Order: sequence, then structure tokens, then C-alpha cells
Amino acid sequence: MRSYRKARGGTNTVELGPAIFIILIVILIPSIDFMQIGLAYACGWYANHLALREASCAGPSRATAAANGATQAWATSGLGQFVHCPAPVNVVNCNVGNDMDGDGVGDFCQVTTTVQVQPMFSLPFVASTPITFKYQAVRPMEEKGLN
Repeated sequence: MRSYRKARGGTNTVELGPAIFIILIVILIPSIDFMQIGLAYACGWYANHLALREASCAGPSRATAAANGATQAWATSGLGQFVHCPAPVNVVNCNVGNDMDGDGVGDFCQVTTTVQVQPMFSLPFVASTPITFKYQAVRPMEEKGLN
């Protein structure tokens, strides 16, 4: 009688299908979603930065309109569209801080921006509801509307 040995070649390729499934579904797709949320956080900070810069350069009477215009431009740009974000909401306060120069107007401008971001994928164990980020920054007023 002739004895046959077991064929040992190809046993690793049988395990490749389940391994690829686990890597794609369990590791890769959630990590892409978390990277997108991190990028959305950074893009929201940039929207707050733009709004604050515009509000501090405009006078106190035009600061809210300038900040809203900056965030509308951000929402229609590539960054706002990439993170699936509607227009952010700004709250502008231009009478912040001490009146150091004695003109009756605060010397700082404060902008609070709220950005709501929709995650890229709807995953079963990860929150798929919109995520709200809130940013607040203060900057010295460059124009006080006194000129």
C-alpha cells in the first residue's frame, strides 16, 4: 500500500478571506470614520478662526455680519463640503475685556462658533448622529468703529 501525506500547501490562503473581512469591517472603516471626525474638528476650528479674524477687523456694529459671511464662505468651500457640515452658527461679542484706552468700548472680540458634523459612515457600534463641536476664541479688536 502506498501512503499519502496530507497536502500542507494552501492552508494559509483559506484563512485570508475571514482575515480580510475582519480587517476591513472592524478596523479600517471605523478608523476612516474617526479620521474624518478629527479632520472635521480641525476644519471647525478653522471656521472659528476665520470668523474671529473677520469680526475683529470689522467694527463692532458689523462684526456679526462679517463673522457670518466668513462662515458662509467656509461652508460653501471645499472644507465645509468635505466634512458634510451645514453653515456654522456664530455668537459674536465685541465688548469683551477691560476698556484699556478709555473710549467706552471693550478692547477684545469674542466669537463662539458651533459646528455640527455628520459622520461619513453609519456604523453599528459608533454614534452615527451628528456631532456638535463648539469653539470659543478671543482676539483684540483691530477696528472699533470710532473712525
